[in-house]
Amino acid sequence: MRKHFRLRGHGGHRDSASKLPCFLASAGPGDKLHRHTLAAVPFLLVALFIFSAECKAQDNPTLKIDDDITRFAYSAGGRIAYSTRHVFSIKKIELQRDDIWICEPDGKKHRILDGQKFVRGTGPFSYTVHAIRWSPDGGKLAIELATSEMISNGGATREGVSTLLLDDSGREITIAGGDSFIPGASNAVWTADGATVVYLTARPTPPTPPHYEELPKNDKDIIHIMNRVQPAAGPASPVFAGHSFSAVAWNAAKDGGAAIESILPTALGSLVPPPNLVGLDLARQTLRVFSTLQGYAGGLTLSPSSKNVAYWIDNGQLEIRDVEAPNRAVRLRVPIGILAWSGDETRVMVKRGAEAQTGGLVWFTVPPLATVAAGAAPRTEEAPPQSVLYDLGFRLFNISPDGKLLAVIEPGRHNLLVYPIS
Repeated sequence: MRKHFRLRGHGGHRDSASKLPCFLASAGPGDKLHRHTLAAVPFLLVALFIFSAECKAQDNPTLKIDDDITRFAYSAGGRIAYSTRHVFSIKKIELQRDDIWICEPDGKKHRILDGQKFVRGTGPFSYTVHAIRWSPDGGKLAIELATSEMISNGGATREGVSTLLLDDSGREITIAGGDSFIPGASNAVWTADGATVVYLTARPTPPTPPHYEELPKNDKDIIHIMNRVQPAAGPASPVFAGHSFSAVAWNAAKDGGAAIESILPTALGSLVPPPNLVGLDLARQTLRVFSTLQGYAGGLTLSPSSKNVAYWIDNGQLEIRDVEAPNRAVRLRVPIGILAWSGDETRVMVKRGAEAQTGGLVWFTVPPLATVAAGAAPRTEEAPPQSVLYDLGFRLFNISPDGKLLAVIEPGRHNLLVYPIS
């Protein structure tokens, strides 16, 4: 039983990539100084001065949260909601249920959820926070959880995903006739009215048609249907019935978003059609096709104004498209990773690799978009990367909604550090 719920504890050491050697080793008493070594001393001193300045900048963030942080999110008002790893034992079974905290812009922080006290079901139950999303007004949270429930005395578990609804004081927001906990819900967001939650649930898996193995791996991801619920009113109902989505990027403040629509084959044996990039109007429940894509590998992200949308069409090409004029687009040679937009939308920051893996941060300048003829591919441009924070590696990162701050999670200790963006 124990081994299925035994979870990794706190890291004891920083990742080597997070260390800066802000010193030079001294020569031993038996070493000799040669003339060419003495001649190099002034150059070494200059290099040391420059490197020390970089060390000082790196070692002095504007804000540091010294906790074992698993996920975090900025609100429009500059508050940071974050989760911390909380491991404990019950009857010799080791469980993890992350705590939820809020850090104010002045650095004061308070816990709004003690994971050890949050219980669902009658058996051993663990969860880790997978994502945190604020409501547009900054008063509510949708917390996406990866859950694990022990379902037998032999230690078998059932894995899943759920979303917990909270206000910013930690009070659970209960759906009338139900719970604050929505089983199966992912990518949940509060809409502009502050009273409605829209979320995705996995669509039942259809029979596998022939030729399915010919598709790229990322096109085989679980596809979803969309639902909405008003907690004060009662149970959920479907949105955009008849449509399926493999990814959604929300613009909650404007009741909209962009999505990758997965079109199912019309008959068993037919090829799976290519995905569509679509715009969503949640208020009117209307869907607009922007473009049929040559492929989709991940990273769907809207710019802060929602004027542009970015996504990888394969592992090495990032496509950027104008939402208002979808025939205007450009492609950049950028390795696939995690993406965030600068506040002025002239650059994108990319962390190479998967979301929770350590990777370096780089800026890429967004070139001018150009009109693309129907059926043609956008032009592809080379994008020289600009290193961020001296090529150090980080697990997670995000840019504040006003575009002025960069928050990163260190590997190893998992502290959160905030730096100004220049």
